[in-house]
Amino acid sequence: MKNIRAVRQHTALQERGGAARVARLLHERLPGLGLASELSFETAEEPGAQATPAAEAGRGLAGDTLLHLHASLDWPALLAALPGDRPLALTLHDAGLLTGGCAYPLDCPGAAEGCPEPCPRGFARARERQTLQLGRLRRLGPALAAPSSWLAGLARAALPGLAVTVIPNGVPWPGRRPSRALARKALGIAPQARVVVFAAHGGAEAAYKSGPRWAEYWQGLKKRAPGALGFAVGGREARRDGDFVTWPYVDRQRMDLLFSAADLLFYPTLADNHPLVVLEAMSRGAACAAFAVGGLPEQIVDGVSGILVPPGQDQVLLDAAGALLASPARLREMGEQAFSRGAARFTAERMAGDYLRFLRA
Repeated sequence: MKNIRAVRQHTALQERGGAARVARLLHERLPGLGLASELSFETAEEPGAQATPAAEAGRGLAGDTLLHLHASLDWPALLAALPGDRPLALTLHDAGLLTGGCAYPLDCPGAAEGCPEPCPRGFARARERQTLQLGRLRRLGPALAAPSSWLAGLARAALPGLAVTVIPNGVPWPGRRPSRALARKALGIAPQARVVVFAAHGGAEAAYKSGPRWAEYWQGLKKRAPGALGFAVGGREARRDGDFVTWPYVDRQRMDLLFSAADLLFYPTLADNHPLVVLEAMSRGAACAAFAVGGLPEQIVDGVSGILVPPGQDQVLLDAAGALLASPARLREMGEQAFSRGAARFTAERMAGDYLRFLRA
């Protein structure tokens, strides 16, 4: 891939979700590093945008243009349509390509041992799909990247013949920590409030992110921090239930403003790779309380830039988050550590530079 002059970033969605966000960040930054970029997607989310079907992701490429795959709504069709005689790059944003349907295997051993039939989670013909996808990946031999060492380990176990490069995700990072006071003034939030944010694509319907239990978690937090104000972001509707405010999916500017106003991202995810939402909170100076699953321990330093507890220990997570909300000085220090440590490791510019080297290796 040393002689490539351009790259096509291909993903499933045009705008929403982590894979689309990373693809777009690379598309915007790689040209400034000397590598031209195209962007294609299977689902258009803006009027007039031209979608590209999965089976056509690799069509029309110039000889010096590399295809870089991020996500697809139909991996079997996409992989089947690609020739095996030209270089290919692929970033794993979840475990979907390694399994018969699961984005995250949780406690199922199928990713390493082969999907069982019938699938305990109800995916039809899971083992057949897994075998098909892994076989096509072996045929194509892509250069593989994963944002976390956790997912890279799953990929190496499933595809022992292929190398996997770990490239942590990155997001735009301001030069200094944004003003919390100004953000709260813009949103009409009292200066003394303790602001907690729940956020995920899909909101309360986001099963992997414990979305259906957000209201329950919020009640637990309120018992421990009665003066707290909560925001749940990413679903389909806007409403308010006392001091718990629900927002639908919002644009990046408004999400950044909310994180700038927040004290804590409460993120009870059951499984994750290297979530952008955690980095986005850190980039605005908000600490994070989460379960230590997937790549979360690669983002958060427990007790320094946030709180991590073993998965499934709900009360421990709630107690730790409640104690943090009751200690303004410790909460402020954790937010400062999240911002400064993240600025050293998780910027979009660092990510783009790492991908430039990976794509040209």
